[in-house]
Amino acid sequence: MTKKRKQNWFMLLFALPFAGVGIGVLVFGVIPNLYEWQQMKRWPQVEARVLDAGLHTSRGDDSDTYRAYARYTYRYQMQDYTSERVAIMGGSDNIGDFQSDLARQLELAHRVEEPVPAWVNPNDPGDAVLNRELRWNMLGFKMIFVLVFGGVGIGLMIFTLKAKVGATDHPESSSKPWLAQQEWASPEVTCNSKVSLWVIWFFALIWNLISLPATLAVPDEWAGGNKLILIALIFPLAGIYLLYWAINSTLSWRRFGQLRLQLDPYPGSIGGQVGGTLTIPITYNPQQRFPVSLQCVRRYVTGSGKSRTSHESIVWQNNGLAQTKPAPGGGTSLGICFNVPANLPVSETYSDDYRFWRLELNADLPGVDLHRQFEIPVFATGEKSRAALPLSTSHPQLNDEREASIEAVANIQQIPGGVRMHYPMLHGAGNNLVGLVCGLFFGGAGVLMHFESDAPAVIVWAFTLIGGLITFICLKWLFTSLHVQLDHNGLISERYWLGMPIGRDQIPRADIQKLYIDVSSRGQSAKGYQEMCKIIALTNSGKKIPVAMNLKGRDTAQLALEAIGGLSGYGTTVRSF
Repeated sequence: MTKKRKQNWFMLLFALPFAGVGIGVLVFGVIPNLYEWQQMKRWPQVEARVLDAGLHTSRGDDSDTYRAYARYTYRYQMQDYTSERVAIMGGSDNIGDFQSDLARQLELAHRVEEPVPAWVNPNDPGDAVLNRELRWNMLGFKMIFVLVFGGVGIGLMIFTLKAKVGATDHPESSSKPWLAQQEWASPEVTCNSKVSLWVIWFFALIWNLISLPATLAVPDEWAGGNKLILIALIFPLAGIYLLYWAINSTLSWRRFGQLRLQLDPYPGSIGGQVGGTLTIPITYNPQQRFPVSLQCVRRYVTGSGKSRTSHESIVWQNNGLAQTKPAPGGGTSLGICFNVPANLPVSETYSDDYRFWRLELNADLPGVDLHRQFEIPVFATGEKSRAALPLSTSHPQLNDEREASIEAVANIQQIPGGVRMHYPMLHGAGNNLVGLVCGLFFGGAGVLMHFESDAPAVIVWAFTLIGGLITFICLKWLFTSLHVQLDHNGLISERYWLGMPIGRDQIPRADIQKLYIDVSSRGQSAKGYQEMCKIIALTNSGKKIPVAMNLKGRDTAQLALEAIGGLSGYGTTVRSF
């Protein structure tokens, strides 16, 4: 067994207890409570006489927990029964005032000898309950364990199973290290979409099974005056999105299948070129564009134990368009080729901090869009494409696409001696609108919990403050407009919110040191890894003033930088990231 296999087994064994805790709480703590809650809605109601009741307190080092208890008798179908079950969820806790309030009600009923309602299991009349409410705050507390422990454990297991296993002692692996990986033992590299598809379906089905009872409960709970039940809508809404994602991924798989990239050169080369060819099973259309992106990625882990978190950062990236032609056997043949600088890291073996190379292919197509990722071997061989593939960065349509991207977010006008730019409100609205919805939901949930529940104050404040902060930031960016003039006199930058001035900078030309590109946000999306860039004017005092924003990708930002610098005559720094 190779060292890599031993590491994978160790990671699986390490992740198993975390996954077990999460799944155990779900299977034995959450699902049974939801199932009984649904079943109890059909249980017949009877009158019960309380024989004894009170509140049991368990003292702990950090805090006390409470449990309402009672013993009561009731008659069902001409038979007398005695039970001690009080609520759906047994055990002691200190989540809210549920236990103390219930104990007080039962003690009062016992003292004044007043009957209380009880609900009886018709299939087992000896099983009854005095309170059949589902405690949503307690259920949410349990779900923290499910999501945190189960998410960490299952995530680590999936990540380990998807990681490369490693070939066993290839005779040439010392001189050709790419041969030490089974996936790289030949020039043909497959995408990872099939494994991802199964993972998406697994999470979609589990999530929707968990959220189904909450979905069914919304009409009855709302009719009963429980406004807090609206918070539970986040679960079915997330489930619908997961199902949409899974179905869309399945349709994409059925349409395109497992794509295979023939590397040319093999392996990809630091100081040379990276690329290859592949065939897409769709009818050739010379107007169809296939954006491609080559990335050198650093993946690293921070924290330890259950606090371990995986991160990705882009070391280097280049974007382009694949060259297309009809495939000999039908379909569309794509040619991909990038020049790669000589000072970049090679593909490294998996560890807590390593570099790897990823090629992404995207296309907006009628029906189902195409998105595939290939993890490819790239080493310092200095080789170039044997078939002399044309560069993807030199595609004739590429500049038109980048210029369209610039025009979509800014109104740029040439003026004597410089340039004037206007960025209207609602630029970059997509991400901000999603953030606004999330912020309103969290903030609204916090306010609703404050007025309609006995949720702990820390939870109420956390939801309210986080939601309010997200809402404030998204509203600020959604309705902020920017006016910039850059000419031989200097820079004038004016910011407005809903048409009202909120800031103005006027910098003489002599005080402007340079223009450069900065990345404002980055992350994965449905179309792969994306970066949003902005152009900054740096003054001699170190002040940074935005000149352009919401530019999709470094290449688009570089084109905008060159245009702005050329029209205004200001010095620029190329690709400062």
